Amino acid sequence: MYSSFFVAWYQLSHNKVKLAVASAGVVVAVMLMLVQLGIRQGALDNSVAVARRVTADLVVVSPRTKTIFASAQFPRRLLYRLGSSEDVEEIGEMYMGQGRFRNPWNKLEFPVSMYGINPHSPMMNLPGIERFGKQLELTDRVLFDGLSRTNYGPVVEQLKEHGTLDVEVNLRKVRLIDSIEVGISINADGNLFMSPANFLRMFPDRKSGSVDLGLIRLRKGVNPEVVRDQLRHYVGQEAKLMTRDQLVDSEILFIRENAPLDFIFGMGAAVGFFIGFVVVYQILYTEVTNHMPQYATLKAMGFNDFYLLRMVVSQAMILSLLGYFPGFLMALGLYRVATNAIQMQFSMTAARAVAVFVLTLVMCGLSAMIAIRKVRTADPADVF
Repeated sequence: MYSSFFVAWYQLSHNKVKLAVASAGVVVAVMLMLVQLGIRQGALDNSVAVARRVTADLVVVSPRTKTIFASAQFPRRLLYRLGSSEDVEEIGEMYMGQGRFRNPWNKLEFPVSMYGINPHSPMMNLPGIERFGKQLELTDRVLFDGLSRTNYGPVVEQLKEHGTLDVEVNLRKVRLIDSIEVGISINADGNLFMSPANFLRMFPDRKSGSVDLGLIRLRKGVNPEVVRDQLRHYVGQEAKLMTRDQLVDSEILFIRENAPLDFIFGMGAAVGFFIGFVVVYQILYTEVTNHMPQYATLKAMGFNDFYLLRMVVSQAMILSLLGYFPGFLMALGLYRVATNAIQMQFSMTAARAVAVFVLTLVMCGLSAMIAIRKVRTADPADVF
């Protein structure tokens, strides 16, 4: 006796065109869910990319700062107070601002994110910046982010060919000495890195005694949360002291509250789920309706309702498997296309792949649950 699974497969594969159409519906649903959820996560990750690059144990921000991309400043003197603690090993500062980069080739200006930070000990994950520490101390010397968008022109190619490139930023002539690969975010098309002194030259209206972000490295082995609580009274109400993880969490919270990423891409994933549900239900319902005499014959031969129900559920599971893996591969391809087109990283995670696979099984299972109601009505007397 054939198992219900093999009978279900023979029934589905009998009409190759219908099987292909049904599988294509599931493929579209899987691909849409994976792409929507992937773009959502990619946009969220890129929005907090700067915060995640912080390697300091504690950070200091203004109490008026809601996101570091639009940070308020706080007095730099507050950082000197924190150095009195024996648990503090090093204190740094970072200046952040939006500038105007003039493309040397087409003379158009584009916004660029600018960071003033100690190149010898940035307390940020900026690969290779330490190699340029002495050069960045020179007046108007700047590092370019090699992963910036192409708006700024073939900067990286010019640097590789000539070593340096003179450009205009904020109406000031500066020299790009090289490039490092950091990566852009949803808030910036490109990045420039420089010393704090050069940053203040770019923004002459900025007060040198006000900084955007304070960076604190603690002694090894100490608990950052405990030290944070001990040092809070040094900054009082003038600044906010938090751990690196708190900074990342606050950035994520700000994005979710002010950018409707969850709603927009969650709705897209829900639409994909609904499309797959409707397609699978229509296919299964048609299969059941067209084979009612055969189902009735099986009942007359002694097969019970449970066996017939397993056949319909097996068909749903077969469709989910046939649709998931091609949809998964197509989503990987679209991730690569989106990464190249937008120049932001979109990648597949194991958790997302498993979650969408489970959603696909649920989607097809729900379709089967509704379609099998028709099987119960199969009556052996209708055959004769």
